[in-house]
Amino acid sequence: MTTDPLHFGSELGKIRASRMCLWLVTLSYIPMMVMTYKWAHADAVLGVVFGIWIVFLCRAVLQVAFAICPRCGNYFHIKNFFPSYLISSCVNCGLHINADKNSLKPPSAR
Repeated sequence: MTTDPLHFGSELGKIRASRMCLWLVTLSYIPMMVMTYKWAHADAVLGVVFGIWIVFLCRAVLQVAFAICPRCGNYFHIKNFFPSYLISSCVNCGLHINADKNSLKPPSAR
């Protein structure tokens, strides 16, 4: 794969954005269900909202799970079969998710 830090930055930015989307979808579950129940008071509406949330969750999980590392070209979060979403480095080559940000800092600030 390429070793261009600018390419790393754009690809790592996409991975960071995917991870943030996954966290937002995950953390939105309880508030969304509480608000839906307060407004609708119907189990059918809760079921529909839950189904829509599941679709968004599946999309976010798949997007994060199958993100490609810009350094090694393997999946960023999957080494064998199970994804490791909480690890902030590539499980294959060890590229940190903020490697592009750290390379822009002066040596004294690292």
